[in-house]
Amino acid sequence: MWWVIGQIFNKDIAARKVVRHRDTFQRVQDYLINNYAAPTNLSGIVDYMKHGEGVTVKRETLANYVRLLENAKILYKCPRFDLRSRRSLRGGEKYYLADPGIRFARNTDTRMSYGPALENVLYVHLRSKGYEVSVGIIGKLECDFIVRKRERYAYVQVSMSVQDPNVEEREFRPFTKLADGYPKYLFSLDPLPMQRDGVRHLNLMEFLRTDGDLDLS
Repeated sequence: MWWVIGQIFNKDIAARKVVRHRDTFQRVQDYLINNYAAPTNLSGIVDYMKHGEGVTVKRETLANYVRLLENAKILYKCPRFDLRSRRSLRGGEKYYLADPGIRFARNTDTRMSYGPALENVLYVHLRSKGYEVSVGIIGKLECDFIVRKRERYAYVQVSMSVQDPNVEEREFRPFTKLADGYPKYLFSLDPLPMQRDGVRHLNLMEFLRTDGDLDLS
């Protein structure tokens, strides 16, 4: 797997474009891969590279590196979308991996962080179904995904489990701010999904196993 990933980065990406500072490019790609599913902005990465890695990179160069990774289908950009104004927002977007194996191939630390991993797998699945997928912003709250197709919407939260009452309240809180009648989904690994406030609670693994789709009606 590592050999294949190395070919993608060194041949298919860097060799086709002029990447003068390959070490910096590698540090940027490692940062994005290791921080997949986390809110990201270019200024923050520039600051981290300078103070955390001791590397100076221009914002324009960084933006070019990110585009290379997107065009190579290594990363997918998930923009933020304000649910009240129905407008896309700049900054704070998330990046998801086209294949989670990329992270394991480039890291010796194979510990799994289930929150980002579950978000990633559902994001890729929804994209494969032809949906536009964004991070939903509701005032100061965040909905993991707002899913759109043909001017219809659905709101999606993803959690490993909501059996803990505190986690349940946290995951349902964004839904309480939505009053437009569009479907609301909560995906988890819980074997016995609960029913609450009209939210469709589904087992994520079963949804993926059956090649599930969302009902936006």
